[in-house]
Amino acid sequence: MSKNQAAGHFIFWDDAAIEKEMEVLPKALQEPYRWLKKFAREECGRDLDTLTTRAKLLGVTIDKTNWTRILKGRWKMDAEGNELPNPYVSVVNLLNAIMALQETKRVELLQGTSPFVETTTVQTIHRFILKRMRRDRINRMGVITGPTSTQKSASFKELAVRNPLVRHIESSDNGSLKDFFARLAVKCGAGRSISSGRARSKIYQCMEPEKGNPKCLIVDNSQDMVKLDRQQKAMGNNSEKQPFYQFLRMLSDETGCAIIESITPESEDYMFDPKSVYLEQFEARAGGRENFLRLANYPPKADLVMIAETWGMKDAKQHVELLVKLGHTRLRIRRFFEILQEAKDSADADGSALTADYLREAMTEAGLMEGAK
Repeated sequence: MSKNQAAGHFIFWDDAAIEKEMEVLPKALQEPYRWLKKFAREECGRDLDTLTTRAKLLGVTIDKTNWTRILKGRWKMDAEGNELPNPYVSVVNLLNAIMALQETKRVELLQGTSPFVETTTVQTIHRFILKRMRRDRINRMGVITGPTSTQKSASFKELAVRNPLVRHIESSDNGSLKDFFARLAVKCGAGRSISSGRARSKIYQCMEPEKGNPKCLIVDNSQDMVKLDRQQKAMGNNSEKQPFYQFLRMLSDETGCAIIESITPESEDYMFDPKSVYLEQFEARAGGRENFLRLANYPPKADLVMIAETWGMKDAKQHVELLVKLGHTRLRIRRFFEILQEAKDSADADGSALTADYLREAMTEAGLMEGAK
């Protein structure tokens, strides 16, 4: 750590700097500080006004000056790097502030203002990913396939919040590898104006093991990054040359990180074309298609009951058939949350508890009640 950095003249955003800053903090603050620094970096765009405003909305009274000191690694140091008798913000107050931001972040993960629910599907996804991250794992690549609205993205985001070794990123909507590099580099601590070459270097550095523990990169909707045969032919290439896959393979080989690809079922055949030598290699590194994690087309009954009970529906277990009907609509879990929230809003307006009657009313208004009991 440089003299200026030790003295806290600048805010450093890369993971290596965060690790060094953590070392001088009390044990209870170390992991929360890591989360805070990454939250400010990735969710607030390094803008301390944004961080201060978001915190104030939650009742946090820490001002911008103290947030700045904290994020410079100066929680208990003056501008010259001398330790102070007391920190600028007490351990308890800082922990409470970070916890408030964390809980709000989790609330945002699944459906706007709806609470995050750790369903059996979420647990299955997390176990699958953590298994690929084990030190002794031979095949470090994994594929999770499931229809849209089967809790994949929410599960990935929550795991990334909980586990500092996990990075989660959405594929570029236009399939641009340059755009992908730039956005992933930002999640690794780079500035938004970083060049493509420097972005690659930053990513490789970021995905190196931490204290011997492998990291993990989760790429959501990775089918958007794969070029179809007709696209390849138009560019004068063949389907064996897939720059995105080649990058992931090299990243895993050189850093030992786990790679998780999330795809939709209809994308599987063209993504893992048996005629493509390279794609076959990637499939093999995932242990073969039989070892892909395949999510059910619709949420399990237990998940639907758990979600409804989390929202306060006391009679959820007595109305499983109604919950299943709602959960098995075309839009699956997202539609389920939308209607459940409408029912909860109506119950709250009446000053009543959420019951199956309110859910039926919301489903009727949405045209979903034909044949339901």
